[in-house]
Amino acid sequence: MTVELNSEQQLMTMTFDEVKTCLKQRFPMLMVDRVLELEPGKRVKALKNVTGNEIQFLGHFADYAIMPGTLIIEAIGQAASLLFSRTSGKGVNPREFMALASVNDMRFLVPVLPGHAIIMEVKILKMTEDAALIEGVASVEDKVVARGKLSFVRLAV
Repeated sequence: MTVELNSEQQLMTMTFDEVKTCLKQRFPMLMVDRVLELEPGKRVKALKNVTGNEIQFLGHFADYAIMPGTLIIEAIGQAASLLFSRTSGKGVNPREFMALASVNDMRFLVPVLPGHAIIMEVKILKMTEDAALIEGVASVEDKVVARGKLSFVRLAV
């Protein structure tokens, strides 16, 4: 994990291998390729490269591939999970995780296509030991493609 210092704060970054150690998802559901900035307790900025050979494009849609909105929500949720684990120190335990509880006010504004790089920006609106509310914005080339609020609850299995 790389730590970059700026004049006000410490920002963390994560490589793909570091992301994989923190998320429980695996192929084909791993939706974060890299963390560009992470400020524990506040926000995360993560990257998802959308490639034409991803399995969802076999059926969504075969003649005009569009990233499904549910997978954009998943990408925002995974970015949030990385932020939660670095904020609370929890979530790395294989017997617990923050599960998506609700999706609120989600809007899909522009189609995401193969070849796009999605930047997910997540900020914590409220967080307790066992629940969180975040605001997520997904952008491609500085154009907002989706935005909304997600809530999460901690589950132990």
